Amino acid sequence: MTEYTKCINGVKIYYEKHGSPQQNQPVLVMVHGYLSSTFSFRTLIPYLKDKYQIYALDLPGFGQSEKSMTFVYSLENYAKLVIAFIDTMNIKKAVLIGHSMGGQICLNAAKKSPRLISKVVCLSASGYMGKVKRTIRFASYIPFISYYIKRYFEKKDAMKVFLDVVHNRDLIDESMKEGYLKPMRDINFYRSLLRLARHREGDMYSSEIKQIRQPVLLLWGKEDKVVPVSIGKRLNADLPASELRIYENTGHLLPEEKPEETAKDIDAFLNQRI
Repeated sequence: MTEYTKCINGVKIYYEKHGSPQQNQPVLVMVHGYLSSTFSFRTLIPYLKDKYQIYALDLPGFGQSEKSMTFVYSLENYAKLVIAFIDTMNIKKAVLIGHSMGGQICLNAAKKSPRLISKVVCLSASGYMGKVKRTIRFASYIPFISYYIKRYFEKKDAMKVFLDVVHNRDLIDESMKEGYLKPMRDINFYRSLLRLARHREGDMYSSEIKQIRQPVLLLWGKEDKVVPVSIGKRLNADLPASELRIYENTGHLLPEEKPEETAKDIDAFLNQRI
């Protein structure tokens, strides 16, 4: 693995590069979910890196990327940034792999750029969420509110949060907790979250999702409490060319809970004829 920082669309992006280009194989671009980072793909990537070149990036506001106070933190703008990243890396044939909010961003990007993006893999992708409530958007402008939110998160029981997103509690160890919680110690992380609350415009409508023509693989955990299977079934009904696979005894963190099975399904999907 090699690590880089690059300015994309006016914001500094941290990304990782795994593997090397493989003849006749697409390049995989991984996009994490809300309150997450490239860290969430660390157990999935080893199962794919020998066969594919992989890029994993931290979205602005998250992980090690810039916590910009000028970037527009909307899903559409995130999608534009992913497309610009693919262009900047000179990737001719990309497959997007997105987890949770990252899945919604990947679908948005696929709709915008069918030329660059050949397929999409959604891991427990968010969908059909409306705009952030007006009261929350108004509250985001309260002076020093970022410090109060930081204190709120610091007081929250981290183990309870992990139990809500992971079905198998045996997976939760100190290194996992540290990997997810470390970026949340930076006050600028919370300032970015506030901007995301203001800018997040809501997920794509069914009418927009139906315009996505690329093949889409939907992978879900049956016990997902964050984005329930019903969302996956609805996406599967709206997407013109999709298939849905559901894993038993699995929660929201598919890359953590079922990395080997997820990698096998991704590999099989990528080697299907389009």
